Amino acid sequence: MRERLEPIEGAWNSFVVEFPSYPKLISSGREEYQKILFLCAAAEKNPAELCFAFFGPQILLHQLRSDEDGSLVDGARLIFAYAAEIPGNLKASLDHFQESYNAPVLVSQRANVQKSAQHVLEFLQGTRAGETATGGDGFSDSRTAQLDVGLAPLPSDVGLWSDPLPEVSLVETGENGEMIVATTEIQDYRAEYACRYVLKNFKQGINRDKMAEMVHLSPGYFSNLFRVEIGMSFSDYLIQVRIDNAKKLLRRFDLSVEEVSKECGFNSLAHFSRTFKDRCGMPPLKYRKMPNPVA
Repeated sequence: MRERLEPIEGAWNSFVVEFPSYPKLISSGREEYQKILFLCAAAEKNPAELCFAFFGPQILLHQLRSDEDGSLVDGARLIFAYAAEIPGNLKASLDHFQESYNAPVLVSQRANVQKSAQHVLEFLQGTRAGETATGGDGFSDSRTAQLDVGLAPLPSDVGLWSDPLPEVSLVETGENGEMIVATTEIQDYRAEYACRYVLKNFKQGINRDKMAEMVHLSPGYFSNLFRVEIGMSFSDYLIQVRIDNAKKLLRRFDLSVEEVSKECGFNSLAHFSRTFKDRCGMPPLKYRKMPNPVA
């Protein structure tokens, strides 16, 4: 009987993730689903939801308990460890699993988790190497099959803001006019992905529904998640990022106000002027003429 899984108890959640829609393996004359061992820190609130977000909805999950012998992990193609913050016992845990199951290990942190998850899917599908089934893997189908887009994790082929998140703040409209500052210590990877996407792509046509689709959430759920995690609505965050960048561009006199509005993602000069005045208390042209405007 295999050693029990005490080394991860209290530090890790662990799941066996199976992929029914991917090419199957032949083992002892039987077809079996490909599977991986997924590990994430115990501090993660919704580890099962993480699996679905990373690897798509058409997967099967089995959460391992510390009293199981680990036989369900036999045949796992690789070990995928996700840790927003690296626990101190990471190496010991991974050494234990790699020795037990003789599978390659992929460690991912928040900044590159989408790309890492994509590599896992491509590895299972065989598209990275572009090879056909060979050796002892025993694939029953061609390994050159294309990825099912429905199984893709968060988009990894778009530009994201890679620097530390800047301070984004706005003054609420109304009598109180309180200052709201977006948090930069974000727990949910989807909210952080949305922030980094906006900061890099604010001049593009972005809206709540498009962003929700990108992170595989309903618009309503995404709105609630973003507000809870960031401290302001997605719309306010997007607009304020555009306004903050417009302030910088307005100091460049080689650009007209209309060109600045287009560079910052506004669909018309009138919309830009109205929004800028609402957020800054003055029209953009007056802001440009100020000798020392407030940033």
